[in-house]
Amino acid sequence: MAPAVAGGGRVRSNEAPAASAAAAATGNPCACGFQVCACTGTAAVASAASSVDMDIMATGRIGPLNDESWVGVELGEDGETDESGAAVDDRPVFRTEKIKAVLLYPYRVLIFVRLIAFTLFVIWRISHKNPDAMWLWVTSICGEFWFGFSWLLDQLPKLNPINRVPDLAVLRQRFDRPDGTSTLPGLDIFVTTADPFKEPILSTANSVLSILAADYPVDRNTCYVSDDSGMLLTYEALAEASKFATLWVPFCRKHGIEPRGPESYFELKSHPYMGRAQDEFVNDRRRVRKEYDEFKTRINSLDHDIRQRNDGYNAANAHREGEPRPTWMADGTQWEGTWVDASENHRKGDHAGIVRVLVNHPSHSRQYGPPASADNPLDFSGVDVRVPMLVYISREKRPGHNHQKKAGAMNALTRASALLSNAPFILNLDCDHYINNSQALRSGICFMLGRDSDTVAFVQFPQRFEGVDPTDLYANHNRIFFDGSLRALDGMQGPIYVGTGCLFRRITVYAFDPPRINVGGPCFPMLGGLFAKTKYEKPGLEMTLAKAKATPVPAKGKHGFLPLPKKTYGKSDAFVDSIPRASHPSPYTAAYAAAEGVVTDEATMVEAVNVTAAAFEKKTGWGKEIGWVYDTVTEDAVTGYRMHIKGWRSRYCSIYPHAFIGTAPINLTERLFQVLRWSTGSLEIFFSKNNPLFGSTYLHPLQRIAYINITTYPFTAIFLIFYTTVPALSFVTGHFIVQRPTTMFYVYLGIVLATLLIIAVLEVKWAGVTVFEWFRNGQFWMTASMSAYLQAVCQVLIKVIFQKDISFKLTSKLPAGDEKKDPYADLYVVRWTPLMIVPIIVIFVNIIGSAVAFAKVLDGEWTHWLKVAGGVFFNFWVLFHLYPFAKGILGKHGKTPVVVLVWWAFTFVITAVLYINIPHMHSPGGKHTKVAHGHHGQKFLGWP
Repeated sequence: MAPAVAGGGRVRSNEAPAASAAAAATGNPCACGFQVCACTGTAAVASAASSVDMDIMATGRIGPLNDESWVGVELGEDGETDESGAAVDDRPVFRTEKIKAVLLYPYRVLIFVRLIAFTLFVIWRISHKNPDAMWLWVTSICGEFWFGFSWLLDQLPKLNPINRVPDLAVLRQRFDRPDGTSTLPGLDIFVTTADPFKEPILSTANSVLSILAADYPVDRNTCYVSDDSGMLLTYEALAEASKFATLWVPFCRKHGIEPRGPESYFELKSHPYMGRAQDEFVNDRRRVRKEYDEFKTRINSLDHDIRQRNDGYNAANAHREGEPRPTWMADGTQWEGTWVDASENHRKGDHAGIVRVLVNHPSHSRQYGPPASADNPLDFSGVDVRVPMLVYISREKRPGHNHQKKAGAMNALTRASALLSNAPFILNLDCDHYINNSQALRSGICFMLGRDSDTVAFVQFPQRFEGVDPTDLYANHNRIFFDGSLRALDGMQGPIYVGTGCLFRRITVYAFDPPRINVGGPCFPMLGGLFAKTKYEKPGLEMTLAKAKATPVPAKGKHGFLPLPKKTYGKSDAFVDSIPRASHPSPYTAAYAAAEGVVTDEATMVEAVNVTAAAFEKKTGWGKEIGWVYDTVTEDAVTGYRMHIKGWRSRYCSIYPHAFIGTAPINLTERLFQVLRWSTGSLEIFFSKNNPLFGSTYLHPLQRIAYINITTYPFTAIFLIFYTTVPALSFVTGHFIVQRPTTMFYVYLGIVLATLLIIAVLEVKWAGVTVFEWFRNGQFWMTASMSAYLQAVCQVLIKVIFQKDISFKLTSKLPAGDEKKDPYADLYVVRWTPLMIVPIIVIFVNIIGSAVAFAKVLDGEWTHWLKVAGGVFFNFWVLFHLYPFAKGILGKHGKTPVVVLVWWAFTFVITAVLYINIPHMHSPGGKHTKVAHGHHGQKFLGWP
């Protein structure tokens, strides 16, 4: 491979001859002219049919970033270079890029300039009181201070954005062997689902199929599906998926299929070919498409088939009226989980635990398929036909036990997987997310295997969505957060955990400490270790035991590690024995895997059921010190925070094509409830012992600020509602926030607004997002602040004061209309919720306020347009931000944007006409008395 050029950039195509010579001189297998290989290379590297062909998909350029905005940095962290730029030791499996100085330094300077200008603006506001309306003046000062404070909290963590680029060619050269085996570490993938009727089983099946077909060593990739409903429908859907996988997985490997979720692949209008058997592709694709259509038919009819089977078996067994009606499996045995006709010990929330292996663990060596024949029309003679291990798990549920929803399911999966495969790394995905880029797993693992990566707890991928309307009316893509905020945090201690698409180091889930920690001074934790940084080195396991004050025992266990306290991890010898193996300091080599193996004997399966029992976690550290954190709505953010305060780091991995793609709620009501859950969870953190203000000194100072911002942003609702209504009401009362603005007021305000816009433009440029996405994000922020944020504040205050728990229902992912006729039908469905009340009031207040101002000018009460121009402009700015919300509440009528504008104009005109004419009707002799009307207007709200 061609070495990195000066500054870490890539060699361009016109420099290919020089790169070729360099490659030949260094003995590298590829001479394509790129540091990141974009070609098939040589046979030494191309050990699989389409493996190297896909490298460019994950390494050429990360996401839609602008190449001109980023520049490579030295390899110091993950490798060293000599004067010529060639690696002295091993080349790094990823490289780091920073923003060019021409963008970064102005960005930082402008933040400082705006901070000064805002401070001077607030000082001016404090020194110029409004004696006619002191309460208005005081409240506005508080709001302005909060807006400035929240902006600073959001902006400071973005001072050092970086971008990390995985190099899959280097990863293959280091870990893949010519015989097709690999020394890459094992990976357990968790998929969670809770209700097959709210979360379509076809989506879950597609998620599993994309995992099984991903480009990762087959014997190192195990997929676990957690079904919290315990229904036979989910199990049999996965059984069907495992059968179809024997065709789909080899087909993907043979032809380099992308994406590897069959539903998304067959929906593509064009199919760029990346395999090496193009002459066979058309026939193979036609055959697989036919099989997939039959597979979907079977999936869609499963519920009916199961019910029909139950009727037959129950009739054959002389079922009596009033007796329980069991649910029967295809082999004639009763299902242990939830029955179709619910009964005691067989209903949701009350059923036995189930662990079933649907696909056994494959062998470590390749297994080639048969050639084409009459019975097998696809030629897989040169294709590895092995399929990764697939396991179905439904943890035990019993009445009276708090099962802790997704957090409880993730902890149960962690324990059960430790007994079966015990991979050192864990990836979690929601059931509506599938692997869109087959190189996603390898890309994430790059950040776990680099130098100094042993202190990385997790790698967070951004969430990407399909099925979102083209205009992204409710900012579902949220790229300002993912590609802006999270990428910037990668330059600090790392991005936060957002609940899905996250690769974990298993020992961090067990609450181990990192091998090295930056220790801060003994002062106030807010300093975040800013002073007196020292390297604290100690093996993570021993440090964890020391903190737990475990008694050190000279004689070590059979695996060579100190014994672990069973009181903390649970009463399972097999599980406790598996923990030290997960923290093995050496790579998860083939020899180690062969020695330990993936055990699926009867005793192990019984123990796997035992560790998922409802009572297993009693009097243990699960949900408190260990695993996913309990008793919070946002278990994801708190779990990641717990890892960060221990000194662990995290990393951000954004590749193109996108690693994972899921579905997002495009309906306004569902979207607001989603944001309500997030904001409620954030406030719960603020009012809990996990408040980042008082966290460990191991937390980076700017990382702490980022967490403070995450836990306080819903409070913005209080001040924003005030600021979007009072200026409009001021037209009626005659009292304004600023009564007599001076020249300096306009100067300070102009600088504050101008610097805000320039900072936003620079951020949009380095984050790789568009101005339209930035503005859409601002529009939905205003809608969410007035609805979801406000209710979240109220709910959490009620919980804190009255100790009342907060619960949320599972969001349905089923479409509301016919997707074939209109894929965005759900966008125009109106589902009324109290969350809509405040935004509707704000809309009408601003329309009425603008109309009153217009009427006063026409009626001669105000003779100077300048007095009202700023306020009217602000009113229309508020309405413009609430325009998507107005479209949403109009339902199908909102498809035509003109309808919204007509309604607003109609309300405006009617209000102005009524304001002008009604006083004439009540004044003596029909004459309008301006002074009397002005006095009446002041008493409208009882203001003096």
